[in-house]
Amino acid sequence: MKRIIFFAFIAAFAYAPSFSQSDTTVKYYGKNGKETTKDSAISYVKFFRQASLWHGMEYYTKRNILKSEGDYNETNLQTAVGSVNIYKEDGKLDYTVEYADGKPLNKTYFYKSGDKKSYTVYSDQGIQLQKGWDETGKELKNFVVEREAQFKGGNEGWKKYLEKNLNATIPQAVGAPAGKYEVQVQFVVDKDGIPVNLKALSVPLKCKACGAEALRVLRESPKWEPAILNNEPVIYEVSQTISFQPVEGVKKG
Repeated sequence: MKRIIFFAFIAAFAYAPSFSQSDTTVKYYGKNGKETTKDSAISYVKFFRQASLWHGMEYYTKRNILKSEGDYNETNLQTAVGSVNIYKEDGKLDYTVEYADGKPLNKTYFYKSGDKKSYTVYSDQGIQLQKGWDETGKELKNFVVEREAQFKGGNEGWKKYLEKNLNATIPQAVGAPAGKYEVQVQFVVDKDGIPVNLKALSVPLKCKACGAEALRVLRESPKWEPAILNNEPVIYEVSQTISFQPVEGVKKG
């Protein structure tokens, strides 16, 4: 699973006096975006019942200012409906996403002036259209709005790199029972395409050496193609599963 840094919750800057206070729910969220306690929260969301939907308004806990705003089917931020506005810390509109039953249909970024900066259309197959404009309104050729970080050559290139460099016989070498062993790793691809902050999140109990080997292969990996947001490289967090299942032709160390 990959998680890009474009994600934001739904909230608004000021209270809405027309909402019924008896139909208000408040939830708190931590740095990882998961629900937490009030004391450890970096943001909180007020949900107001509005007809058949819940209007979610998120605030930064310390500064108590607008972060984002939108409508949901439930009070869990999972199924957005219609427009969702996300704001920068200075209160300026950053981008708007249009949803249908929780699925994004399109996204529009804005300059500080309020002029349109970029536009993306999504489908079940991914990004279908992306355009960008300069601050004068002139369309920019080959503008990349969003692109995930990836190993050069994509998934196929990554697979070939592992086949060539991963010592898949590690489980056998440490006497682990025959079978498939998986290590869940997490790392960050920086703006230069270098994998950093390498972590093994899940390591098989019967093959601790598998975790060390997975991190070694990541540490020695060549540069990746960095993620792109509005034609600029950005930091990108990646989660990968590295499997150890000896097959013919795999490096044996």
